[in-house]
Amino acid sequence: MTTAIIITTYNAPLDLRCTLRSLERQTVMPDEIIVADDGSGPETREMVESFRPIFGDRLKHVWQPDEGFQLSRIRNKAIAAATADYIIMVDGDVILHPDFVRDHVRYSRRGTFVAGMRSMLAPELSRRLREGTFSGHLAWWCTSMDDLRVYSLRARWLTPLLRNHHQGSVRQLIGCNMAYWREDAIKVNGFDESFTTWGEEDREFAVRLYNIGLRRRNMIFAGLQFHLYHPTRKNDDTLEGNGELLRFARSSRLTRCTNGLDKHMHE
Repeated sequence: MTTAIIITTYNAPLDLRCTLRSLERQTVMPDEIIVADDGSGPETREMVESFRPIFGDRLKHVWQPDEGFQLSRIRNKAIAAATADYIIMVDGDVILHPDFVRDHVRYSRRGTFVAGMRSMLAPELSRRLREGTFSGHLAWWCTSMDDLRVYSLRARWLTPLLRNHHQGSVRQLIGCNMAYWREDAIKVNGFDESFTTWGEEDREFAVRLYNIGLRRRNMIFAGLQFHLYHPTRKNDDTLEGNGELLRFARSSRLTRCTNGLDKHMHE
């Protein structure tokens, strides 16, 4: 099995540096590292290129012009650019545990997709990490939200006990820690590019994976990641419209979106 990790980013080169540095320390290296860039300026390209001596040809930078929030489109372009069998998807503002990729590889199964979790770092620690002045070890005491602190504990022997938690639902599913087989993403035509504002695009994608017969495997106490603090981007007005798309996918048993991955497969 070959693996690709897709890192989504937009004009946050210091955050991206933290993510790439954590990838540099992985005990198992992915075969492809694809930075999916939704229209960032030249600073992000320079940051990506600064890691090329470390990652070599496995590092790809997939960029598109800034035309507003086009997360689904850049994810599709990254999936199209990937050649690996299995895709692990993260955001470019997280720090990955050294065994993050190893855990995902161990937990992969045909006929399933994986939903992982994240913990949240405090603002001051996030600032120090961005500046490169923190040299300690990230663990549960570094997190800032009590209800998410449990997701910073690594205990792989507990993970199988919770693998069917929320089976069939999209609760506690986040696109910044998700993995799936590339061929399954192709079957459902990737992410729906009708989502042009924040929210629910990852859950709608998961609904279509359910609708083609896949099962969800939850990965808790493994595949750890620490999210750098930033102000929330949530907008309830736009989220409601995205909710309509999510509800339609559920009610219609939609398996394939029309505005998706296929238009990028031959770029």
